[in-house]
Parts: sequence; structure tokens; C-alpha cells
Amino acid sequence: MTQKTVIGVDFGSDSVRSLLIDAETGAELASCVAEYQDWKQGKYCQPDAQQYRQHPADILKALTRCITDLQPIVGAEMMKTVVGIGVDTTGSTPIAIDHDGTALALKEEFAVNPNAMFVLWKDHTAIIEAEQLTAKAKSWSIDYTQYVGGTYSSEWYWAKLLHVLREDAQVAANIHSFVEMCDWIPATLTGTTSPAQLKRSRCASGHKILWHERWGGLPEDAFFTAVDPLLSGFVDRIGQDSYTSDVSVGQLTAEWAEQLGLSQTVQVAVGAFDCHMGAVGAGVTANDLVKVIGTSTCDIMVVDYDAIGDKAIAGICGQVDGSVIPGMVGLEAGQSAFGDFYAWYKRLLAWPLALLGDSQLAESVEAKILPELGKQLADYPLSLKQPLATDWVNGRRTPHANQRLTTAISQLNLGSDAVDIFHAVVEATAFGARAINECFETQDVPINRVIAIGGISRKSAVIMQLCADVMNKPLEVKASDQCCALGAGIFAAVAAGVFPDVATAQQALASKTESVFEPRADKAALYGQRYQRYQALGGFIETSVAKE
Repeated sequence: MTQKTVIGVDFGSDSVRSLLIDAETGAELASCVAEYQDWKQGKYCQPDAQQYRQHPADILKALTRCITDLQPIVGAEMMKTVVGIGVDTTGSTPIAIDHDGTALALKEEFAVNPNAMFVLWKDHTAIIEAEQLTAKAKSWSIDYTQYVGGTYSSEWYWAKLLHVLREDAQVAANIHSFVEMCDWIPATLTGTTSPAQLKRSRCASGHKILWHERWGGLPEDAFFTAVDPLLSGFVDRIGQDSYTSDVSVGQLTAEWAEQLGLSQTVQVAVGAFDCHMGAVGAGVTANDLVKVIGTSTCDIMVVDYDAIGDKAIAGICGQVDGSVIPGMVGLEAGQSAFGDFYAWYKRLLAWPLALLGDSQLAESVEAKILPELGKQLADYPLSLKQPLATDWVNGRRTPHANQRLTTAISQLNLGSDAVDIFHAVVEATAFGARAINECFETQDVPINRVIAIGGISRKSAVIMQLCADVMNKPLEVKASDQCCALGAGIFAAVAAGVFPDVATAQQALASKTESVFEPRADKAALYGQRYQRYQALGGFIETSVAKE
């Protein structure tokens, strides 16, 4: 039998990863990572204004590197066995395109214009626009936010589009449509970027663009025009169709096949967001909650149609038919900062290192900060009096999106030290995870298993144990470092015809469980009391923000 392989491509916030997979056994044959060079230098970003943009040329260069770098590892002959490519990206990360489907930032006149680039998921420049969209939906004949948790977020498509249109008259005069990165990458690889050919993913459409079968696709144009006339006509340019990721967008163009060292017969699957494909790579089944833990978290569930019915789950980031596994309803929640909170604290502690005048020594010491703090957490003397924090350092995604929120650290005294505060930071992220669990469970969506994937899940047993104690639930960690890319590969295998459906492909290819962290009863009880204080602190902060 001729060997068949697939490539899963996972676009993260800082880099893109490729994973070459045996399409019949699931064996991970090779993996490569390529950083975004412009992004690494901080180009086009203004963190103090919460502006985070990525250049499409930077993204394409990294894509090329991460796939072509596979060949020296496995050989040219192995690359000829590739039959499919699947793509996942961050989201909502949209970009402006012209009438031909060309990203505006790839045109000379927009080459250095951040508003013509990808607006990264964590860009919060559109808070006002998100609030206006939410307010209009609440007063409209149909509440178009009811299946995205009841609140439209500044992290999402329509808010970002409106902000760009208001911010930049030149972009507004040249834009034809707005496209998610997970749709643009497959379209670019297959030469189908033209709006008439573009296949938009069910995942992005449902969770970020307000597509829902109840109202026949996208909201009516009159709704968006009522928010701001600048949005008039965009519904028609997007189109009402959306596709699940088991569908092929098409084959590689001759140019991309040559550039990547692959066959032109390679099928490219419809894209989706990283967390949704990560859940598939983790082997998600009905009522499992998969936590994709990285700079932020994305929490994904799938439920049967009969179990969810017509019920709209409040406070989450969407419930969409087929957004994860075709034939089931996908539910999404998440935290706007997880690893980002730890990174912020590391930067804070590392500030004096610049005074050393020795960059190599400074980098060496900085690299040891979080690992050493993690060791100190193993025997941390927990009590009710220790410092307490909220996890809203980059706003709150779930429950009930509110990007105006900021974090707070309380219960500090002159005896508080760096480890105390780090424990509060880690504990806060675990409390945010528990709040998401309760958001589902209090609305009659039971959680059978909690599964963790992503870098932190395998790198820090201490943090995973703390999360299990705080949630008071067993926490499974999967064996693959690349579950998102693996999920993309699973969809590639189905789109290429290796498997008849996603469930069958999962049985053969999905990652196995590596370890299980059981909650410790004594710790869980104490964390339960501290969680009540976390909720009280959060309530005070939210009330204070509402009064501003």
C-alpha cells in the first residue's frame, strides 16, 4: 500500500508550526516551527493602545519556511506522499481585501499601513464598536448575539471591521471585504481568494461573524447599517454560505506546489480556528471540555443536537453547528490571558536585569524566572490570607465578555514576596477556568471530562495540578505537543478522502492521554473558599468599571 501523509499547519500568535502525519496511523513524522519576523520585532503593534497587527507577507514567509523545512528531515520522496493540508489560525484575525481578493497590505500603497493588515485576535482597539454592536442587537427585532453568549466582543470580526473603517479612510475607500486568516490561507494556497470563490469556514462564520442557521446565515444588512452606514453592503460581499472543515477548498496551485515541494494534487481543507481543531486533535467527544492553553485559553465542547436543542448558552463565545465536528454543535469559551499573565509578571520581575549591562546574562537569568517560580509553587503554604488576583489582565472573554476589565491583586502586605504574587497570578488563571466550567454547568451543559492541551499543559505539572485542585475535577493532559496541528491534519485526511468522516479519523489519529491530575481534597476545599473571594473581588472591580 502506498503511504499517505498529511500536513497540519497551526498558525499561533508568535509562529506557525507544521506537522507531517502518517495519514493512516497518526504517527507524527516531523515538525517545524517558523517565527513571524516582523511580529518578533514588534512592528505595527502598539501594546499601550492594545493594537496588535500582523503583516500578511510575514505570515506567508513563515508558512513557506515551516513546510519547506520538513523536507531536509524526511526527504523529498516522503514529501511526495502528502495528500492533504489542513490549516488552523488564531481568531478572530481578519484582514481587508480588494475586489480580486488581494490583501490590501500586499499592495504597495498599503505595505506599511497597520489597518490594512491582519487584526490579531487580542487586538482590543474596537471596544467601543463592540459595545455599539451589542447594544443595537439588544434593541433589534432579533438579538443576533444570542448564540455568541449575549455580548459581542472587541476581539471579533464586525467590531474590528467597523473600527478599521472609522479609523482609516484610505482603507475604507479600497476595501471590498474582510476575511479571517483561517479562510485567507487556504484560499491563497488554492488560488481562490476571489470573493466569488472564497470558502468561508463554518467555525469563523458562526463564532465571530454572527452566522447562524436560525436567521438563514448572516444578519440582515439593515442591522449593520443601523449600527453605522460604513458597514452597509458587507453582508452581500461576504455571502451566506459557510463550510465545515472536512470539505476541500481545492488543490494547491502550481506555484505553491513548486514553492513548497509538494504535489499539485494536494487537497487543502477548509480552515478553522486553532482551538477548535485542537479539540479534534485531542479526541474530543460529546460533553468533553478541551482547554487549549497558551497565551490565552480557548475552551471547546461539542454536544449532541438533542442535548442542546434550541437553548442559547449565555456568556460564552458561541454555539455553532459543525464548528468543531460536523454533525454536532460546537461551544466555545475562553480566557483573554493565561500564559500572557505569566509573561507579564516575568517582564515585571526582569526589569532590573537591564541594569546589568550584559544582555547575555540578562537573557539567561530571565529564562530561569518562571521555571524557578514554578518549583516554588510545588510546596506553597496555601492559606486564605495569601495574595489574591483576578485573571482579567487583558480583559475577560468568558463568562460574559468585557474587555474593559482590568486585573487587581489584593491581600498584599509587607511580608508578600515574589512567589506569593506568582501564586496569585497562576491561581487567578485557574479560577477563570473554573468560572468557565460553572458557566456551562449552571446552564445544564454537563462536563464529562476536562482535557488540557497546549504548551503549558505539558511543561508544568505544578500548574496543571493547581488547576485540577481549583476546578475540583480530574484534568487529562494529552501526549502531543501539537494537538492543533494534529487536528488540522485530521481534517486534511478527511478532505483528501483517506477517512470517510472526522470521528473515524479521530479514532486513528487523535492524541492519546499522557497523564491525569486528580484533585487533592484538602487543597480543593481551601481553593473553594479562595474562589469565593475571587468572585467577590471580581464583582467589586466590575462594579467600579461600570461606574466610570
